[in-house]
Amino acid sequence: MTDNSSYCDFILSKFGDLDVTARRMFGGCVLHFQGRVLGFIFKNEFLFEPGPTAESLLPDAERKELFPGSKKFFVIDESMDPHRLCELAQACHDDLPVPKPRRARGRRGALLKKKEAEKKAEKEFPFTKFIKD
Repeated sequence: MTDNSSYCDFILSKFGDLDVTARRMFGGCVLHFQGRVLGFIFKNEFLFEPGPTAESLLPDAERKELFPGSKKFFVIDESMDPHRLCELAQACHDDLPVPKPRRARGRRGALLKKKEAEKKAEKEFPFTKFIKD
């Protein structure tokens, strides 16, 4: 497997009917399972998100940093049985990090921030409404 995208497709095919999706990012892929980050595919290696359940299910697995200074992810061998890989993903689902809510961007985001600031100022200083006019 020389191409990172073909390796990503290969790993995705191992998950079968599970709701696992891939998104290209940072020169690799981020794998999501039911909206949560499952792991990364970088330089033709599948790095699984660490957690207490994953540590108990993969006690002898090699660990590797995604980049210097990051937490150590589990390196999943491509020869792992697809059934075991699906069981691992389902068992670790509750340990996976919940995505942070996204902030509105662009003009609409700036308008929302302005309205929120005006509401906050009105609550703190009720007479600011009359000073504006």
